[in-house]
Amino acid sequence: MAKSSVKVSIIVPVYKVPEQFLRKCIDSLISQTLKDIEIILVDDCSPDNCGKICDEYAKKDSRIKVIHQQNKGLCGARNSGTVAATGEWIAYVDGDDWVDKDTYKTLIENTNDSIDLICFGFCKDYGSTIIENDYSKYFEDGKVYKTEEEIKYMLKMILNFRANCAMVPTKFIRRKFIVDNDLYHDEILRQGAEGIEFNVRLFSKVRSFKFLANNFYHYSYNDSSITTTHNEENHKMVLNCFKKIKKEIDNNDKELMCYFYNRLVYVIITTALSGYFSVTNAEKYRIKKSKYQKFLNDSLILETFKNATLTDLDRKRKLTFLLIKNHCFLAISLIAKINYLIKQNKKEE
Repeated sequence: MAKSSVKVSIIVPVYKVPEQFLRKCIDSLISQTLKDIEIILVDDCSPDNCGKICDEYAKKDSRIKVIHQQNKGLCGARNSGTVAATGEWIAYVDGDDWVDKDTYKTLIENTNDSIDLICFGFCKDYGSTIIENDYSKYFEDGKVYKTEEEIKYMLKMILNFRANCAMVPTKFIRRKFIVDNDLYHDEILRQGAEGIEFNVRLFSKVRSFKFLANNFYHYSYNDSSITTTHNEENHKMVLNCFKKIKKEIDNNDKELMCYFYNRLVYVIITTALSGYFSVTNAEKYRIKKSKYQKFLNDSLILETFKNATLTDLDRKRKLTFLLIKNHCFLAISLIAKINYLIKQNKKEE
C-alpha cells in the first residue's frame, strides 16, 4: 500500500442534497483547523446541480477531489471514496450534514498506535434548534475500550436506539484497519439501516477504540432525505439490513438479541408514521393499510412482535407499537397526522 499523503480523508456521498445543505457541509470541511486533509466528494449521479457544485468547490480548493459515478447508492458512494482515499485516517460525512471546525484536529490529537478508531458524538440540528446528545449514561469520555467484554458492550450499544452511537459518520477509522479487514460497505444493502450493519461488522473486528463525548457532528433534519420520506424500496432495504445483522451477531446472546428486537421496534414504528401512513404519502388509506399489513407479515417482523421487550421505550412509542401490533391502523394514521402537524408548527416558529 502506498504511503499516505495526508492525515485525514473525508468522504462525502452526494445525491440530491438541497444546495444550502451541501454548501454548508462543504464549507464546514474546508474551514477545518486541521489543514492536512483531503475532501472526497462522491457525486452519485445526482440528477440536479450537486455535481456542478462539487466541481465548483474543487476549483477553489486543491484539497477537494470529485468523483462522478453511476448511481451506486450511499454504500457504493462511501466505498468509492474509501478506495480513492490516501489519508491515514478515514472520516465519513453525509452531504446534508456538517461538522464543527475543530473536529478533525481534535480527533487526530486523540489517536495513538494502539487504537483502531475513535467514536464521537453528534447533535440533532433543526436549523434554529440544536439538540445535544448526552452520552454519560452509556460511555466514559476519553476512555479507551479494549477488553472483549467492552467490545461486546459496544455491539449492544450500536443496537440500543437511545445510545445514539450507530451512525457511520461518528466513527473516525484508521484506513489500514479498513483495508486489512476488508471493512467496506455492503453495496447490496445500498441504504436504510446500512450504518448499523456496517458498525456491527466494524466492531466484530475492533481490538480497541476510544470514545469522545464531543458532539462534533451535526445531523441536519432535511425533509427530502432518505430517512424522512416514504419509499417502499427503502423500507425493504432497512428490513434486509436487519436480516443480515441477525446473521452476523450471536443469536445465543440473550441480552444482545433483546437489543436487536427492540431496535427493530423503532423501525416498525418509524415505517408506519413516517412511511406508509405519513401525510406525505398520497395513496388512499385502504392502500396504505394493505401495503403496511404486507410489511408486517414479514417473518422477521412477526418474530419481533413475539420477542421484543419494549425496554427503554417511552410511553408514546409503547402505545404506538401496541396499536400497530393489534392492527389499529386508523389510530396510527391519526398519530402520523398529528406528528406531521407538530413538525410543521415547529418549522414556522
